[in-house]
Amino acid sequence: MTEPSIKFRRSSGTKSKDKKSLEVREENVSMQNRRENALIVTFKAPENETMNIYEFFDNIDELEPIFVDIANAGDVEYAFRGISTVNDLTEEGQSLKQFNVTLQLRREFL
Repeated sequence: MTEPSIKFRRSSGTKSKDKKSLEVREENVSMQNRRENALIVTFKAPENETMNIYEFFDNIDELEPIFVDIANAGDVEYAFRGISTVNDLTEEGQSLKQFNVTLQLRREFL
C-alpha cells in the first residue's frame, strides 16, 4: 500500500488458515484512547473491506498479543480484548459497515 496505513500483526495464529497480518488504510480507521490503557479501534469501510478486516479479528483469542504499527512508527504491543458486532451505516449515499475492536496496551517497542 502506498497510502498511509495501519498494520496489525498477530504474534501467533490459532488455526493454520489464520492470517498473521493485516494492513488497513488510515482513512478506514479511527482510534480513541480510553482509561486503563484501553484503545478502541473503529473500522468503517465498504462491506467487502470491512468483512475482510472483521475476519482477521474475529478469530483472535482474548488477551492474545496484537502488534500495531501506525505509519511505520514501530510496533506497539496490545492485548486483544474484544470485538463488536458489525453495524450498517449510510454516509453521503454510500452504504458502509462499521465495527469496533478493543485493545489494551502492553508495551511499546522503541
